[in-house]
Formats: sequence, structure tokens, C-alpha cells
Amino acid sequence: MPGLTALYGLEEVCKIQPGETILVSAAAGAVGAMVGQICKIKGCKVVGSAGGDDKVAYLKELGFDQAFNYKTVSSLEEALKNASPEGYDCYFENVIDFICVFLSKIQSEDSIGYAKSKQSNIKLLNLFCLTGPYPRHEIITRQLKIEGFMVRSWQHKDAESIKRMLKWMKEGKLKAKEVVTVGFENMPAAFIRMLKGDGLGKAIVKV
Repeated sequence: MPGLTALYGLEEVCKIQPGETILVSAAAGAVGAMVGQICKIKGCKVVGSAGGDDKVAYLKELGFDQAFNYKTVSSLEEALKNASPEGYDCYFENVIDFICVFLSKIQSEDSIGYAKSKQSNIKLLNLFCLTGPYPRHEIITRQLKIEGFMVRSWQHKDAESIKRMLKWMKEGKLKAKEVVTVGFENMPAAFIRMLKGDGLGKAIVKV
């Protein structure tokens, strides 16, 4: 599921092109890690945000061009600008409130939020803010496209997509980590750890 979510989000929704710059939040998670690696396979520059120095190191191992720990940077705006001074073409959102902070930094044509495309169209995936104020002004003035999706919408492509990803894995282009918890009785604790962002990769409970 994480691999298919990443693949369809990038190919079917964001429609990434070689040379574009993609920003990924929760990049060390199951979906985020797949997003970054697929971006590299497709010739994109990828910047990852994660909540730990160990996670940043993991992203660099996976081939991310830039990665930063959003919990320790003094300025999110500066971190985003330093990672990609030319801006971003697509933002793949995996956590709730990060995007609200990101959009609040878009203030002028030379700010970190502008897109490189002629239409100034940053595509934002899985946007969801729990509390206001919502960044309507930035969305309108930047002509941003926000689009959510369900992975099952492309279920008819699963067989071919899985075949492609398995090929990438055999070629060493796509890697996956698993955080395995043993015991059915430990499932609640494993679920809580996943929500807290503990561990790298896909959370699995072995019963």
C-alpha cells in the first residue's frame, strides 16, 4: 500500500516530470520514503522533512538530495529556502499541519513558496488542516492546485505497478524498512508508536 500510494500520487495526481523539485513531509515514513525514491528514479530533485536526526541520515542514505529536521531548525522558511532556493514544483503532504506552516511563508514572488512552473502551480497532495486560519490567500494568489486522492482509484493498475516496483527493488533503486512488533497484544502500542513517528519505515505487527 505505501508504495502504490506514493506511485499513484506522483504519477497520476502530481504528474511529476524529470527536473522538477518535490518536497516531502514525514519523508522517513513508509509512504514518504517511497515518494522520495520514486522521485529520484524519475529524475527529480527531492527534499525531505523529518522529525529526527536519525531520520535525516536515513533519507540521505535513500538518495534524497536534501533533508532537514523540522524539529530543530531555527526557521522553517530558511530551511525550505536553503534546501531549494529555486522553489518547489510539488509538495507531497503526509502530516497534518506542516502544510499550513509552509503556505504561511508564501508572501512574495521571491519567497520560498513560489513554483518554478510558468503557471506558478505548486501541486499539494493530501492537504488537511485541523485548525484555522486556513491559508486561502496563499492558495488563491499563488494559483495552487490542491488535490486529495484514494489509492484504490487506480486499483486496476495495481498488478502492473507492483511489477514495476519489484523490478526497481531488484535493481536496488527502491528500498524499504520495516519496524516489526511481535505479539497481537502489542498492537495498540505499535499503533501509538506509528502515530508518534517512532521508527523508520513501515510499521508491522507479527502475530
